[in-house]
Amino acid sequence: MDLRLLSFALGASSSLLWPWLPSMAWGAVLLMLALWLAHGRHWPWLFLLLGMLWMQVSLQYRLAWLGSLEEQTAHMITAEVQSTESSGGKEGDKFARLLLRLGTLDEKTIRPSPLIRVNAYQGLPPLPAGSQITLVSTLKPAHGLANEAGMDGRRLLLGKGITATGNLRRVVALAAVAPGWRERWLAEARLAWAGLSQAPLLAALTFGEQGGISDAQWDLFRGSGLTHIIAISGQHIALVAVLGWWLGRLFGLRAAIVVSLLFAAVYSALAGFAVATERALIMVAVWSLLRWRRRDWPSHRIWLWAFVVLTLWDPFALYSAGFWLSFLAVALLLLASHLMARPGLMRLQVLLLVGLLPLQLLLFEGMAPLTLLFNLLALPLFCIGIIPLALIGVLVAPISTTLAHGLFWLSACGLEWVLWGVNLLASHLQLWWPVPGWLMPTSLLLILVWAGWRLPGGRYLALPVGTALLLAAWPAPSPWQLRVLDVGQGLAVLISRGERGILYDTGDRYPGGYNMADAAILPVLNRLGIRVLDALIISHKDKDHAGNRLAVLQALPVRREISSFAFSPGTQLCQRGQRWRWQGLEFAVLWPVRPGAGHNNDGCVVQISDGPRRMLLSADIEKEAERRLLVLENAEGHVGRLASTLLISPHHGSRTSSTPGFVAVVSPAFVIHSAGFMNQWQFPKPEVVARYAGAHQWVTGQDGAILVEAEGAGLKIRAEREEGPWYRRNGDWWRPRLWGW
Repeated sequence: MDLRLLSFALGASSSLLWPWLPSMAWGAVLLMLALWLAHGRHWPWLFLLLGMLWMQVSLQYRLAWLGSLEEQTAHMITAEVQSTESSGGKEGDKFARLLLRLGTLDEKTIRPSPLIRVNAYQGLPPLPAGSQITLVSTLKPAHGLANEAGMDGRRLLLGKGITATGNLRRVVALAAVAPGWRERWLAEARLAWAGLSQAPLLAALTFGEQGGISDAQWDLFRGSGLTHIIAISGQHIALVAVLGWWLGRLFGLRAAIVVSLLFAAVYSALAGFAVATERALIMVAVWSLLRWRRRDWPSHRIWLWAFVVLTLWDPFALYSAGFWLSFLAVALLLLASHLMARPGLMRLQVLLLVGLLPLQLLLFEGMAPLTLLFNLLALPLFCIGIIPLALIGVLVAPISTTLAHGLFWLSACGLEWVLWGVNLLASHLQLWWPVPGWLMPTSLLLILVWAGWRLPGGRYLALPVGTALLLAAWPAPSPWQLRVLDVGQGLAVLISRGERGILYDTGDRYPGGYNMADAAILPVLNRLGIRVLDALIISHKDKDHAGNRLAVLQALPVRREISSFAFSPGTQLCQRGQRWRWQGLEFAVLWPVRPGAGHNNDGCVVQISDGPRRMLLSADIEKEAERRLLVLENAEGHVGRLASTLLISPHHGSRTSSTPGFVAVVSPAFVIHSAGFMNQWQFPKPEVVARYAGAHQWVTGQDGAILVEAEGAGLKIRAEREEGPWYRRNGDWWRPRLWGW
């Protein structure tokens, strides 16, 4: 049985690596092969294929509706509200994020009812869960940025079961329901903890309401490794289940199982049946069923059953980082019980810290070195005091607000102590360490060395692993690279050589706190090991170019700042005629003639040359600036200097730029349009794309970040979405295919 379960799990997990989503023709082939394997009783191979078939059919069934979405059109949708998360931006901007269960799309019923997420940049009335809402919204398939570092937004959305996102345009009709029992219970709890400084954290611990937690607090929890405690997770469900077990044991084994499962189910409902709580509840249900039937199974078999049942219940769970972190953590604990007679708490924490490190580096591109210390000190306090007191307070809140307030006050005192300690250390030490890209594979190789040394017969791994480490450490020349980052509707270009870098523009910031510095720019800089920027060039003051200027300046040292707009007394004004050499490259400012007010036509146009190749960064200049630039070049007898191998198209491909005369003089072989996926302006415009018909073109919103390197006398260019698994690709990534792209 164990081998069959493992085979099914491996087959299902293989969907994370599929280069495309297989068509039904592939399904038919696999099904016939499965029948042949069943006839021959080749059970492990059969279950491997069944896992693959399950994921293929499930993914196609859940994603098929995306074919109904047309490019850049508003849709009339009717949906049921699942949850609402409200937030105010730093300037007081109103922002809400709605999680909806879609019912109809343009008056057509959609099956199965998919989860979608809609952002509302306007005030909304209270929307209790279960409310029916009809609205007009843009809607597009789940999408995220695609850079070589930073969060994989599309995988993150799919891991939550969200298959499409959009922005609210207007509400047509709203049928708000009366608050349900959860909302009424939450209202009673809010009355009880009113006035407590840690009320937002109490709401997160007990009801999974995380909207009140500030970004600064999340940074503290991430750096201390306590995020898994603050956000309701499997640990909370397990703790509640254990409490129910102890109470139920007073009335016998069967009662203990029922009460344990009931406690876990109620707590999951209080948390709104979030994805993480659903998974933990399924694991508790599997364990309860086995105990009810008095099956004395080994722990690893229960682990495998939970993995398989959860995959059958929610195939998208395999795309969630939390799923893999929790299951791998349990697997490491099972390994510890197998290798050690009585492992102590310290050993278990060290094992979890080291064993989860490669996965954490892969998923989050950083580490919290003090996680072990914080968990050893804070985990007992949370499990014995803070969480039980808060949960009991929730239970008694509808009965006695005064008693609940006292319990919440005690729980809040514990939270105050924890935050005081974390803040104290954060004021003297850097808690979260972003790490370069080479550390993840290196840590994995070192763990293999350790495992090979400790496990019987594993020392043969030493030679290949040692060779790999030696090759990785061998010095190699560092060529120059140019990256047009995927920053949505905006621009950010990184020119680098080794650990030296120049950044041209910084992308946009949005209400609610989301910004391109944290999402794309800083992760890429960390991945490349760039700790200091030799120059920060801000083409002009528009928010989609300069929105993260301060964030970049605060995050790392910048030797000089250049812009066509005087942001500060230290800003060096960008002006035609400026030239400098950097790491074998020559930079020349071609525009503006004089700095202006920071508008589009004042943009700082920079040409970069390594001798045989030229790259032109043209900011947001429009036809007037293009015309004047051509006149200047003609007057000085340098019109041929504008000719460039690569062009970052002006103004993201707007029809107000890329005039035929400008295109003819620049005559690029390669053109990159930095424009957001299905953006509301429909950049790049079709007529602009047609003007560059002789060039190879990319759009960052569709193709992801673009990496440019020298190759012979030409350029080697690679798009981030040209490679990788199916859900990261460009185009209709959700559409099943017979072969390739």
